Order: sequence, then C-alpha cells, then structure tokens
Amino acid sequence: EYMGKVTEFITTHANAGHCKIAVITSAKRKFCVGADVNEFYHSTDKTELAERLRVGKAALKKMTELPIPTVAAINGDALGGGLEIALACDYRIAAASEKHNLALPEVMLGLLPGLGGTVRLPKLIGVQNALTYILQGKNMKPSKAKKLGLVDVLVEDVDRYEGENRFLKGVRDQVGKFMDKKKRKAKKPSWQDWFLGSTPIGRYIVQDQTIKSVMKATQGNYPAPFRAFECVMNSLIEKNEDKALAFESEQFVGLCVSPQAKSLMSLYFLTERCKKLDTQVAHFQATDAVKVKKVGVLGAGVMGSGVAQWAARKKVDCFMRDINDEAVAKGLAFVKGEFDAMKKKKKLTPLEHQQMLKRVEASTDIAPLKDCQVVIEAAVEVMEIKKKMLKELEAQGVLTKDSCFATNTSALSITDLAASAKHPETVVGMHFFNPVAKMPLVEVVKAEQTSKKASATVYKFALDLGKFPVVVKDGPGFLVNRILGVYMAEAGRMLEEGCDPAKVDKLILGFGMPMGPFRLLDEVGIDVAAHVGPTLQSALGDRFASNPKLASLVERNCLGKKTSKGFYVYNEKGRETHIDEQNLKSMGILDPKDSFDYTTVIARCVLCMVNEAAMILDEGIALAPEDVDLGMVFGTGFAPFRGGLLSHADNLGSAAVVESLNSLVATHGDRFKPCKKLTDMAAKNERFFPNRPLVPFVEGKAMLPKIRFY
Repeated sequence: EYMGKVTEFITTHANAGHCKIAVITSAKRKFCVGADVNEFYHSTDKTELAERLRVGKAALKKMTELPIPTVAAINGDALGGGLEIALACDYRIAAASEKHNLALPEVMLGLLPGLGGTVRLPKLIGVQNALTYILQGKNMKPSKAKKLGLVDVLVEDVDRYEGENRFLKGVRDQVGKFMDKKKRKAKKPSWQDWFLGSTPIGRYIVQDQTIKSVMKATQGNYPAPFRAFECVMNSLIEKNEDKALAFESEQFVGLCVSPQAKSLMSLYFLTERCKKLDTQVAHFQATDAVKVKKVGVLGAGVMGSGVAQWAARKKVDCFMRDINDEAVAKGLAFVKGEFDAMKKKKKLTPLEHQQMLKRVEASTDIAPLKDCQVVIEAAVEVMEIKKKMLKELEAQGVLTKDSCFATNTSALSITDLAASAKHPETVVGMHFFNPVAKMPLVEVVKAEQTSKKASATVYKFALDLGKFPVVVKDGPGFLVNRILGVYMAEAGRMLEEGCDPAKVDKLILGFGMPMGPFRLLDEVGIDVAAHVGPTLQSALGDRFASNPKLASLVERNCLGKKTSKGFYVYNEKGRETHIDEQNLKSMGILDPKDSFDYTTVIARCVLCMVNEAAMILDEGIALAPEDVDLGMVFGTGFAPFRGGLLSHADNLGSAAVVESLNSLVATHGDRFKPCKKLTDMAAKNERFFPNRPLVPFVEGKAMLPKIRFY
C-alpha cells in the first residue's frame, strides 16, 4: 500500500513536468529488509494472502510503468521484498561497503520471492546466477552485485567527517548521468542464458542439474526451492510478464500455508527471541550483563583453540593458556590454520587475516588472564582438575567477584564445581558444541549459586559471538545431551535386539535428522558415549542404560570418526564409506535378525526424546518449549522443516503421542511410560505452542517441479 502511494505521488509530479527522474532510498541505515514475517505467519487463508500479493505487485508494476526513469539508491541491506523493490526500478546504485547484503532469503523461511523476484532477477543476472541466489537464499555483497549486473554503480558510503552524507552526495552525482536516459529496456540475454533458459535442451540441462543439487541439499524435505525453481524457469519461457508474476503468486501462496513454511517461520521467531536479552527476564535483567572485551581460555586443545579462534573471528581479544609449551603451540597452530584457510578462500583480506591472528595470544603464564571479564575453562572432563584450576586462578587473583568462570563441561555438575569456589556466584556453564565454528548453540548453565550477572554476561557474550544461547538449569546432561542420551541409549537397545545400524540410520535420515544414531555415535566418539551413558543412568534411571558391548569398540580403539573406524569406516577426508561389518561381527556387536521390527524405529527414537523433553520442562531444567526446540535444532540439527522436537509433537497431537508411547510400553517396556506432563496435556488436548498456526504435517517428499520445455 505504501509503495502504491509512492508511485501515485511520482506519477502525478512526473505528468505535471515537476521531475525527470525518481530516486527511491531509505532514511534508515538499511534500505529495506522486506515484509514483516508476522503478516504471513499467522494466516492460513489463501484468498487473503493472494490479495496481499496482488496489492504489492500492482504497486511495483505501476513503478515499472512510470513515465520517467527510476533509481533505487540502496544505502544498506536490501533483503527480500526490499530487493524486489529495487529490481522493479530502472537503475540501481548501491552503497559500496561490504558490510551490506543484498539477498532474496525467502527459501530460508520456506517461501519464495513473492514480489517479482523470480521473474526480474534472472533477466538481470542470468538464469544460473539467479538460481544460485534464489534457491539458496545467499547473501550478495555490493561488489558481487555490481559484477553480476544487478547493480549499475557503487558509491562510497562511509562518511569521512560528521554530517558529510557521502552516499547521498555520490548518488546525486550519478543520478545526473541517468536523467537524460530513457526507461531501461529489458537486457538482452547472453547466448548461454538464452540457450539454458529458452531452448528445450538447455532447459532440460538446467532442470537435471538443479533437481540433483536441490535433492542433495534438502533430501526432498523442503518444497520451497523446487517451487522457486519452477517459477524462475516459467518466467524465462512465459512471454506475458503478468502471467509469470501470477504464477509466482500462486506458488508463493501454496508455500505460505504449508507446514514446512510455518515450521521455518517458527524457528525464525525462536532465533529472534533468543537475540533479545529482555526475553530472558525469568533468569536475569538485560542490565545485569557486562560487556566482554577480552576472554580467557583455559586449555589449548580442540575445544579451547576452537573457542579462541571463534572469539578472534568475532573481534574479541583472547588469551589462551595451557600447562605446557607444546600444547600452546598446537593450539596456536590450529588458530592460524583456520584463518589461513579463510584467507585462501578469500573470506579474509590479508589485513583482516593479520588483525585476527593478533587478537589471539597464548602461553603457559597465568597473569594475562587478569584483565579478562570471562575465563572459559575447556580442559578435560575431570571434576578434580576443574576444581584445581578454579582454585589456582582465585589464589593468583585472576578470578574475583567481578569476573566469571565459565566452564565448558558437557556433563559435570556446575553446582558441585561452584561449591569449591571463593565466589561461587561467578561460576557458570558455557557449553559450546563441537566443532565450535559450525555449531551455533551455546548452553548457558546456571548452578544453584550462579548470579544473574554471571548468567547475563555469558549469555550476552554468546550473542556477541554470533551464537544462539539457551539458558538451562544445572542437571545431568543439561538440555541437549540429556535428550540425545536417551535417544542414543535406545539405539543401543536396537543393536542388542538385532537391528542393522545402516538401516536404522537410513530411516532416521529419512525422518529429517542430519545423521542416524549410529553415525552420531561415531561423530561424538564412542568412548565419550560409553563414559557419559553410565553417568546419566546413575542420575536419571535405566532408560539411559548404554549397550555394554560399546566397551569392546573402545578397547579396540574403534572410537568413531576420530580414529577412522567405529560403526562405520572413514576415509582420509573423514567421510564414512561403509559399515565395518566384519569387525563389528567379530566383537559380537553386529548380529542382524530378520525379526527386528523396523516400523517402530522412528517412533522409538523420536518419542523417547519428546518424553524426555517434557520431563525437562516439568523439572524446570528448561523453562519454555521454545528453549527445547532452539536447543534441539541448533544443537543437534533436529529437522528444521518440522520446527523442532516439541513442534513435531504438536503436529502429532499430545493424545497421539501418549497413545503411541503407551503402545511402546506394551512392546518394549516401562522406559516409554509417558510422563505426567504429557498425560496431563493429552487429557486436556493441549499443545506446547498453543498460539502457533497449526497446519497438519503430511509425511512425504516435496513434489518435483514441472518444467515446460517449449
């Protein structure tokens, strides 16, 4: 509606001879980041959604029909509908700073560009480039946009002195060159783009390669890339632009009411909630957080060096300490190797590379830790060692009541550790997931003694590192590892019952998990699982009992990926090649039986996690279902298109979940007995997320696109 008023205003003045060119820019730091997701999230009315699109597209169509040239002066991020507004203009001038992004990220929300993006972008940058950015939702830097032809001119936007308005002055100078030009005509496609987009053979090649690529990336679980591809290919052969835009609208509306889109939008809201300190008032106030300017890391091993490298990458100074020079050198070598790889891939300039390396210092000395607001302990998982380090730092005056001791433990009691401290209120858990650079979740674990200041500071620091923090109460396994623990324990029982690990993993992959439970055991480390399992069992019960035969694998140093052999065999690149059948049979671990029931695998693996998550909420380990789903998606890769573990439970329905669990009790034992929270919810037909739009999920893969060849 707003853009409609803008075009009417411009038309009136252009027809009266008051202007020769129209420049559209923003008074804010960002050009435009698209529509409010809430506008589409709660609606399941196709007619209403179609009307919203019609109004928006009508406004942009009027812009393309204005009697004078139009220029989009892109002064910051142009995302989604914001970029589509720019695409409807004749010319585009963009701020040159590489901190800005141009993108059509709708597929990340289960949607596709709905205001002409699939129609106009391919005509500007070619079909192959357009598909890359539309199907992946990738960000495009201004320099890349200029190179591809999306942007006509780049203008410097960093002011050299207060009040310079460098960007707008640059735009004014450039606009003069466009003033005498006519409305821009459609760009003639290159021979390659014509061949790929307009000939039957070319379209077949594009279809074949794109479908293979999308299937590999999505396993067919996300319909949005397929529908977006369909729209792009339709736009290249449809001569009538109005019909191409109408087809785009039809596909957008269909996606918008799909369960996958609602799930992905729900996850978007979870991440936005996570980024705001004031959503955590049950734990602390936003004002409790202290800014971390320098962080200390104890331990230069895999986790310690990973944390140090990531902190430096996020422009935080870091001091890494270990007990011997060899360990220090190895940790620094890892940090340098990671930054060298980024430089080689041109993700860092030589100057940025040097700046990041300078941010990490390391030695065996303790003194440099004294000016750190937070010291992260990333040593071995032995409580006595952690207590010794804590006391040593307090004795040396490194840790005071004004600093935080954040342990990266994944299983040990934070409350027990804090009890040994001079200032127990400063002790908090900061559990990173491995590898640090790839895993976005951080569990902020509150001991009984942890102060609001400590938890708020670590939470804010995790946000500054670009992570998604979730606050949990201290307890065995915390949130994520407790849920994963019961899941992997169930997989161990399936092995005892005679399952084929490869078949189980394939079923769980089909459900949408990034890997099956046996492949996950290899990834985590079979020795780690064998160590953590008994700890969880002693604290929480026999549902966490691990398969005793895992000890045989540990004894033979078959620990999984890190030793190139576990349930699977791994090549020199760390990729699994096949199940190590002969070795597993020789140890009595693998004994597949025809009688094993594979039809219950998904229910057993997933519903035991749902039941455990409900217990975690009931016990107050996590306070909200949002925390559970955030943790499971970003800590384990739980199928995003299902919205998260408890979102999936809502789709099943609490009554159906309880009924299925009771059925599993009858066939597999009391470990599946539904907890009180679930039975209460089922009795009242309640959901974990009662305010979310509920669109029934239909199992099955996305429909492949229908591409016209003539």
